[in-house]
Amino acid sequence: MNLGKKLFYLFCCIPFLGTAQAQTFFRDTLVHVNDVNNQQLYNAWGGGLNSAVFAEMDLNNDGVMDLVAYSSSNNRVVPMINKGIYKKSSYVYAPEYVSKFPSDLDGWIKSFDYDNDGDMDLFTYYNASIRCYRNDINGGQGLQFALVVPQLYTHYGTFPTNIYCSRVNMPALSDVDNDGDMDVLAFSISGNWVEHHINYSMDSLGNPNGFLMYNIPQCWGYFALKGTYNTADLPPIPACPLLPANPIINDAGFLQKKHAGSVLCAFDSDGDGDKDILNGDVLSPNVLYLENCGNPDSAYMCSQDSAFPSYNIPAIMLDVAAPFYFDGDNDGNKDLIVSNFFDTGEDYKNVMLYNNTTNNQTNVFNYTTNEWLVNQMVEVGTGAHPSFFDVNADGKKDLLVANEYRSDAGILKSKIAYYVNISSGSDFRFQFVTADFDSISLTGIIGTALTFGDVDGDSDEDMIVGDASGNIHLFTNNASAGFPANFVLTTPNYLGINIGSNATPQLVDVDRDGQIDLLIGERNGNINYYRNNGNFTFSFITPNFGGVNVKKVNSFAGFSVPYLFDNGNGYELLVGSLSGYLYHYNNIDGNLNGNFNLVDSMFQNIYEPQRCFPAASDVDGDGKYDLLVGNACGGVVLYSQNSVLSLQGNTADADLIFNLYPNPANDEIKLEISNFNANEENRLVIMDLEGRTVYNDLITTNISTINLKSLRAGVYICNIVGKSRSINKKIIKL
Repeated sequence: MNLGKKLFYLFCCIPFLGTAQAQTFFRDTLVHVNDVNNQQLYNAWGGGLNSAVFAEMDLNNDGVMDLVAYSSSNNRVVPMINKGIYKKSSYVYAPEYVSKFPSDLDGWIKSFDYDNDGDMDLFTYYNASIRCYRNDINGGQGLQFALVVPQLYTHYGTFPTNIYCSRVNMPALSDVDNDGDMDVLAFSISGNWVEHHINYSMDSLGNPNGFLMYNIPQCWGYFALKGTYNTADLPPIPACPLLPANPIINDAGFLQKKHAGSVLCAFDSDGDGDKDILNGDVLSPNVLYLENCGNPDSAYMCSQDSAFPSYNIPAIMLDVAAPFYFDGDNDGNKDLIVSNFFDTGEDYKNVMLYNNTTNNQTNVFNYTTNEWLVNQMVEVGTGAHPSFFDVNADGKKDLLVANEYRSDAGILKSKIAYYVNISSGSDFRFQFVTADFDSISLTGIIGTALTFGDVDGDSDEDMIVGDASGNIHLFTNNASAGFPANFVLTTPNYLGINIGSNATPQLVDVDRDGQIDLLIGERNGNINYYRNNGNFTFSFITPNFGGVNVKKVNSFAGFSVPYLFDNGNGYELLVGSLSGYLYHYNNIDGNLNGNFNLVDSMFQNIYEPQRCFPAASDVDGDGKYDLLVGNACGGVVLYSQNSVLSLQGNTADADLIFNLYPNPANDEIKLEISNFNANEENRLVIMDLEGRTVYNDLITTNISTINLKSLRAGVYICNIVGKSRSINKKIIKL
């Protein structure tokens, strides 16, 4: 056996520890990653964002509005704590809140404080309607949700029925008539006009806690969408249609929707007290703006902008553009955020931020980026397949993240992102080098998955790449031992191996004979085993290695990703899967022809939906192996065995320390800033829950008295804004 094979054998068989020990993994956020400009990515291990919708919510009850991103394509929840830094998008990935959210989220999520208690409640799609969870956050148990109604009902005349929406039609939740309770704007079942479901809770009950919904029997705003493009027919038109001009009845006897795929956003764009509308739609990739020239009780759309904002750079997505209106940079002004609603369009340049350059009454938006939040993550498009390999031969494992593909203006290409390991001492860190390592995109390979080993016996490690078609390809390393790798595609469709689809290879000495063998996972969920013949060829042994299959009952696929390793207990096998869980097997040594023992189908409760891809290395230098798990959203999540380093979050500028009392308050409230600094030029900005500024003044002393007489009873957000720091708290006006 030559030296290269001996070293590879040692690495494969005892890669992490010499003795066995219990493994407990924690999500880790403190192994850092820098961008190409050496700036830290504060959400490096955030797991990626594809087809994300956004909901504001105070997750940790500190008075600052945090953010939750949700992707329906893989049911992924990404909570982010807002550090509240003035004029900065200071969101930090907070995975500890993932388990707080209901498990049956579907389609989309929205937030609205329907019961006016100061906490944003949660709404999601359910069974052709809207499901509501009340936010019962408290100091003892923290964030928690209680199901209020499984479906929101409305009345068409005397008959109650569910408010219609679909998992691809997101309604607008808004106090349309400004009476203090939540109304609903949703496209009708025909899909081309908007219905107003007015809530009479305040009128009938004197409080907003109920859902007494009644449909206003005409199309809201007197407009209807055209049938071929996301633009509108405006009044005057003969009448709001009760049915499409040419209704289509499907096989089940129900009215066929004119189209499926829309996102409504209602906000008061011009400060005149009524709700204007933004609509993203499957009909075309634009955002449609409709101005309301009516009043809160009777909407009347008078003008439109079908390339909104046409005065700036229009918001365009490849499929359905989803518009949102909230303060994304902590300056007190609500911004325009536009994401890619479906997962068939952009998967990296897929979240647009338009900063509000004026205020919440005039709302002038200026395009800033189309990679908002995404550019703070290790994010490679669609499908992240991580692997560790010492590219520059400096003795430290670098990070390579291949992808299924990445959409560049609709053109799909597979690439490999390269992050060099620049760790030094106790500072464990990677730095981005290139998004297209080895120019893999030029090969035309789609669905890349990597593994490394000395295939040709020249004492350096070569690269085998699996693809979506089930083939594998050999990239020979032409560098001499000890020099940076130089991979060249020498053998496409290596050895004629094809396992069907979605080949995920691993080079590893399966039978411990000193020769590296080949395992290949695939779409069906099984694992293929090819034994090394000793002459740099492989013989097919079995498509059912160990009897492993991670395809769940009634599922269309399994998407197995094998990772065979020895942690001092003999061989163990982790297998990534479509479900997002890792399967863990043992009883492997001496049992290669038998069925392995399934220890756990939810290893360490790690759940990274969908299509999780495991890789392992000692990333933080503690002598224990860490797991990096990729997912279908194109991001990766790091799990370490060091609880001290895990989930500490990222530090930001020192928060302002202030108090508001009494709270609740009647006619006035006192503001006391403990660490007052006149050079900060602090301002107090008070906003209502609709985002309207009701008070804005410079704070010149550490104790101030604020007059609240002009404010009506309710919950308000007090934002203390300085040059470099900002923080919010809630107050209640009695």
